Amino acid sequence: MAKEKVAVQVPEGQAPPVSSRRADLENWLAALLPGFRAVARQAVFFLVGLLCARGVVFGKYAPFGVAAVAAMPYHSMWSTVLGCAIGYLLPSQVSVPVHYIAAILAAAAIRWTMNDLVRVRQHPIFAPMTAFLPMLCTGLALAFVNGSTASGTAMYVAESLLAGGAAYFLAHAGAALGSRRGVSGLSGQEIACVLLSLGILLLAFADLTVGSISIGHIVAVLGILFAARYGGVAGGGISGIAVGTLFSLATTGLNYVSGAYALGGLMAGVFSPVGRLASAAAFVVANGVASLQVGNQAAVVSGLYEVMAASILYIALPKEIGGKLVGLFSSGDDHSRSDGLRRSVIMKLDYAAKALGGVSESVEEVSRKLGAACAPDINGVYKKAIDEICMGCGLKVYCWERNYGDSMNAFNDLTSRLRTRGRIDRSDFSPHFATHCSRLNDMVECVNRNYEQFTVRQAAEGRVAQVRNMVANQFTTTSRMLEDMASEMELFERFDFAAAQGVSEVLRSAGVTPIEVSCRVDQFNRMSIEIEAMQVERMRMNRGAVVKEISRACGRLFETPCISTAQGKCRMQMSERPVFRVQTGCYQHVCGGGQLCGDSYACFNDGSGRQVALISDGMGSGGRAAVDGAMASGIFSQLVKAGIGFDTALKIVNSALVVKSGDESLATIDVAVLDLFSGCVELRKAGAPITILRQGGQAKRIDAPSLPIGILNDARFAKMDAVLGDGDLVVLMSDGALAAGDDWLCEAVEQWQGLSPQDLAEELVAEAVARRSDGHDDDVTVLVLRMTMPQPLPKEEKEEEKAG
Repeated sequence: MAKEKVAVQVPEGQAPPVSSRRADLENWLAALLPGFRAVARQAVFFLVGLLCARGVVFGKYAPFGVAAVAAMPYHSMWSTVLGCAIGYLLPSQVSVPVHYIAAILAAAAIRWTMNDLVRVRQHPIFAPMTAFLPMLCTGLALAFVNGSTASGTAMYVAESLLAGGAAYFLAHAGAALGSRRGVSGLSGQEIACVLLSLGILLLAFADLTVGSISIGHIVAVLGILFAARYGGVAGGGISGIAVGTLFSLATTGLNYVSGAYALGGLMAGVFSPVGRLASAAAFVVANGVASLQVGNQAAVVSGLYEVMAASILYIALPKEIGGKLVGLFSSGDDHSRSDGLRRSVIMKLDYAAKALGGVSESVEEVSRKLGAACAPDINGVYKKAIDEICMGCGLKVYCWERNYGDSMNAFNDLTSRLRTRGRIDRSDFSPHFATHCSRLNDMVECVNRNYEQFTVRQAAEGRVAQVRNMVANQFTTTSRMLEDMASEMELFERFDFAAAQGVSEVLRSAGVTPIEVSCRVDQFNRMSIEIEAMQVERMRMNRGAVVKEISRACGRLFETPCISTAQGKCRMQMSERPVFRVQTGCYQHVCGGGQLCGDSYACFNDGSGRQVALISDGMGSGGRAAVDGAMASGIFSQLVKAGIGFDTALKIVNSALVVKSGDESLATIDVAVLDLFSGCVELRKAGAPITILRQGGQAKRIDAPSLPIGILNDARFAKMDAVLGDGDLVVLMSDGALAAGDDWLCEAVEQWQGLSPQDLAEELVAEAVARRSDGHDDDVTVLVLRMTMPQPLPKEEKEEEKAG
């Protein structure tokens, strides 16, 4: 938009002020800017026409200028005609330039005549036919006048077909690039048209040589190497075939260039993950192998020199050159397909979660019914004893037909004694039953034996019921895990494939070969990156330098990655740089001055813009407590780093503690999750003591009663939320710090004015140990987190401005 003109009144005889002259200059430039743009646009199409006219095939034919006139936009057609005319009139291998000048004028006349017929000129076949018919008519006329042979006439027909095909490619490439969708929004067909059109333009440089070295061949090889770098096997193979085929047409008969460039592009794409040097070396070797079939050694040597020169240029050029090609191989169709795939995966995960939840409910329902129907009953002990002893006794009619009630009561009275002592003797039967039973000793022995079997079966059934409940809980836990994954994927609106390609290139340059790279953008336009690589390559990575290069490649500022390992692979997850930062301090006191602490803690960034801190306190102190605390803390941290939700991770850790041994194992888990973008803090407690928050200088205790893990089959967090600001504190602690109460803790946290959270953690632990007066000792752990909002340094401000 042109700026509004400013008129300044100047007294007569006085020079205008500097600001007035500057305003006049700005107004003048603003008025000329649209004209400059129009002239530049026409100059571009003039250059396109000139280059297309200079492209020669089969030694003396130049059909691409006519194709350019037929395909370029109508508003720039006459600039293209002028460029083509000059290109044909300049000295070249073309034998009859008048033939092509007549053809471009005829094509221009057809377009001028048909321009008002919108449906005709917008038809896909219009541009090819506009190039084909003038070329065919003028070529046949020339053949008739000169008396050409059948082979010469066939060449004119082939030339006309090439003109029609080139017009199709140029028209579609121009429409795609003029749609302002960007290269990342092009379809696969449009990408092919763009590549072939670029090859037609490069064909003009094929005859531009230094000695026997073709500048056009060097530029073509350079383009293939960049396409292989950013497009992989597909980019290198497609560009190699397209460019090789076009350049092989520049001479009479197909030569080795078509096969050499196609094979070289394919191999360069295969070796592109290894690095630029390996990709260039693969192209050189493949080109050399393909050239062995050619008998003309001079042509082969010249071709090798051209490939070597292009490879050296490719390695010497900065890594950022050609970055726009990333989007060329990430088409809009891929985006739509990926979005559809994302929705499909979310629906499948959600359905699988609901199905597993239904399985869990079914297992629990069947378990309850089977438990009621199949649970061992103590009455079975008595029934079995009666069947074994009384069925063969002569007094059976007297005891179980005439006096059934008295006999049954005699057995029922034994239940309390069996439960208490585990066995009975003769005196435990009622006097009435004891005086009439002739086989009382046998009955006592049979009841004791059957009750012993009953207790063994009852214990086994209890264990089976516990395992059955744990299996049902595992179905529930797996269902919850799938729901968490579906919810996480639902937050991501799109995947940035161009950024993923850039990150892959950065990692390869750093010596790390990525297996998979995913760049996801959520509904708040925050990007997170997930990378999978081999574990052995983890130690070779300079994190700071890699983060800086990734930030530059994606145009965003990122945090240091969260790195976890599993089964020989390394997983890196990183998010954009958040608003807040966290300063952390932790200190421990070991009970009795021992070497093993029953408390275990961890503090890490989960790669999604959240800082996670946790303390796990094993039951008691010493080695057994250290195992329980370290196991709970380690498994929980590993699961959260792997992307598992907090509630699901708690259930998995609880199951691990329950089944790890026959003895009782329990631990507490105290988790603080700080969102570094919003300042929200989530406190999650499983049997953990209070947490102290200092907000705005005021300290308050947060208590959420709950049970430790490892006791029951089901485990749940008690949750509390708060919002923190700059300078606020979160203090997590184990129960050993509360032996002398918590009033002094709140007062100490509120009055603390230091700068390092580590100092506060050490002060609180030392004071907690000193205040304990009951003669006992315990493990004490204090973890302090301080939210800060750092002021950006000048260098960071420049990076943020460049990224924005």
